[in-house]
Amino acid sequence: MCRKHHKSTIERGKLVRAIVERYYEEGNNSKCYKAVWRRYVNPLYPMSYRTFLSYLDIPTPPQHKPTALERSLFDFWDDLPVYP
Repeated sequence: MCRKHHKSTIERGKLVRAIVERYYEEGNNSKCYKAVWRRYVNPLYPMSYRTFLSYLDIPTPPQHKPTALERSLFDFWDDLPVYP
């Protein structure tokens, strides 16, 4: 049974998950979940460690990957010369 979460909780879960994806390293005790929570998440979003773990369990939709057309729209600007 999947629990329904509020929009703000899902957004906060996405932000917390982004921090964890950036700093967490499996097998490295100085960058385990508890260390990431203590050093990066808790000062920014004060919460208990148990709440932090529950945020990681919230299913979030996958990130939108740009299509080939969307990527090609921005390639035009990358090819332009930069004038000082």
